[in-house]
Amino acid sequence: MASRWQTERRSPRVRRAWSVAARVFAVQVLTVVGIAGAILLVLTIDARAAAESDAASTSLAVASTIAADPAVVDALGSDDPTSALQPYALEVSEATGMAFVTIMDPRGIRFTHPNPAQIGRPFLGTISAAQSGDTLTETYTGTLGPSVRAVVPIEVEGTLVGIVSAGVTTDRVSTAILPRIPFVLGVAVIVSALGGLGAILTRRSLARMTGGLPPDRLARMVDFYESVLHSVREGVVLTDRQRRIVLYNDEAADLLGLPPSPGGAATGSTRELGVDERIADLLESGRRVVEETHATADRVLLVNQEPAYGEGATEVGAVMTLRDQSALQSLLGELDSATTMTDALRSQAHEYSNTLHTVLSLLELGRHDEIRKLLATSSRTSQSLADAVLDASMDPVLGAVLVGKAAQASERGIAFGVQTDAASRLPLSAAETVSLAGNLLDNALEAAAAGPPPRSVSVRVAREGDTVSFVVRDSGPGVSETLRHHLFDLGATSKPADGTAHGVGLALVRRIAESHGGGVALTCEHPTEVSATFPLEATT
Repeated sequence: MASRWQTERRSPRVRRAWSVAARVFAVQVLTVVGIAGAILLVLTIDARAAAESDAASTSLAVASTIAADPAVVDALGSDDPTSALQPYALEVSEATGMAFVTIMDPRGIRFTHPNPAQIGRPFLGTISAAQSGDTLTETYTGTLGPSVRAVVPIEVEGTLVGIVSAGVTTDRVSTAILPRIPFVLGVAVIVSALGGLGAILTRRSLARMTGGLPPDRLARMVDFYESVLHSVREGVVLTDRQRRIVLYNDEAADLLGLPPSPGGAATGSTRELGVDERIADLLESGRRVVEETHATADRVLLVNQEPAYGEGATEVGAVMTLRDQSALQSLLGELDSATTMTDALRSQAHEYSNTLHTVLSLLELGRHDEIRKLLATSSRTSQSLADAVLDASMDPVLGAVLVGKAAQASERGIAFGVQTDAASRLPLSAAETVSLAGNLLDNALEAAAAGPPPRSVSVRVAREGDTVSFVVRDSGPGVSETLRHHLFDLGATSKPADGTAHGVGLALVRRIAESHGGGVALTCEHPTEVSATFPLEATT
C-alpha cells in the first residue's frame, strides 16, 4: 500500500520552466557548436581546395617537363610512338605519383594510357587550349573517374606536334587531405572548449544576477517593481558607483524638478539633470543619511539615503528616499492647532471646575457678595474673548484657532488681544487658515515668552482698502539684522540646529499668501509685527 501511494504521489511531474541563465547557456552552447561546425566545414573545404591546387600544380609541372623532353619529341616523330612512349609514361607516373600520363597527337588520339585498351582512342578532356598553344588545368571525369589534370602542348619551333596530359584522380586528392584532418578537428575542439567554458561562466554569472528565475517570472517581477516604484508617494532616486542617477520615480521627479523619463530610467550626473545643489552634493557623497532635513529652492525635504551593496560587500550605488516636509509641516500645524484646542478646553474645564468649587465653598460660608463678584468677573473676561473671536462674521475655523491660542497664552502668562472688523474673512481653506494663523501665532507666542514683561500678543483681522490683512504683533525682542531680510525664506531661523525642521512655518505662510495673490511682510520691528495681506477680489 505504501509503495503504491509513493508511486501515485511521485507520478505527477511539474515541468519547470528554464531560467534565464539556462536559456542563455543553451543558446551559447548551440552557437558554439554551430561555430565549431562552420569552422570545421570551412577548414575542410580549404584543405580540399589546397590539396586540389597542389595536385594541379604538380600535374602542370610534370606535364610541362614531359612536353620539354627531347626524347618525347623524337618519339612523336617515329613510326610507332606508342612503343617508345608507353613505358616512359608508366615510369613517369610511378615516379611522380600521377594517376596517369597521357601523350597524344595534336588531334587528341592517345599514344599512352595506364589502360592499354584506351590507346588509340580520343582523349576525354579539354584540348582546345593546348591546340592553341596554351596550358590548361581542370577537373574532368575521364576513363579513370574524376581527376585533376593539366593539359600542355608539345611544340617544336612553334609547331604543335603533340599534347601531354598528367593528372591525379580525386580519390587521391581526398587521401592527401587526411593528414590535415587532425589539425582541423583540433581547432574545432579548442573552439568548442573555449566557447563551452565561456557559456558556463556566463550561466553562473546570470544565475547569480537573476536568482535562477525563468524569464516570465523575471518579467513579472520587473513589472511589479516598476508599478510599486511609481505608485509610492515617496520620491526614490537610485545612483550607481559613479554617483550618476540611473533611476527615479514620478514623485522624485516632482520633488527635485527632474525631467520626465520613460520608465523612470535616466543616465546622467546630478548636475546635468538639474538637481538642486544641496541634494546633488548629498547624492554625490553617497553617505548614509537618516531623516535629514534639506531645503531646496521651494521645498523642505526629509531625506534618507542608504548605500547599496552587492556580492562581497561591494558598494554598487545608493538609494535615496525623499518626502515633502512642507506638506508634512502643514499637517503638523493642523494637528498642533487641534492639540491646542484640546488643551484649551481641558484648561477651561479645569478652571470652571475650580470656580464651581469656590462658589460652593462661598455658599457654605454664606458669602453671597463674593460669589456675585467672582461670577461677574469670570463672565466679563470670558465674554470679552468670546465676543472678539466668535463674532458671527468671523470664520469659525479661525475663531477656534484664536480661542486655543488665547488659552495657551493665558497659561504662559501672556496677554492675548483680538481685534476684528465686520465681514473681514480670510480667503483661505480650513487647512490653510489653520496653517497660516497657527504658524504666525506660534512664532509670536514664542517671541513674547522670550522677551521681558509685560508680555503680550495681539491679532488684528482688518479690511484696509482693497485688501484684507491678518496682522500679528508680539512684545518679543525683535528680529535680528541678519534674519530681517530673509525672514520668510525656507530654512531661515534664529533657533539652534537640533535635528528639527526649523525655518519652515513662515515660508509656508508666504506660500499660502502668494498662492492667493497676496503677500507677507515684516511691517514693524519693535515691537515685531508680521502681516499677511490678500487682495479683496480673492475674498469674493
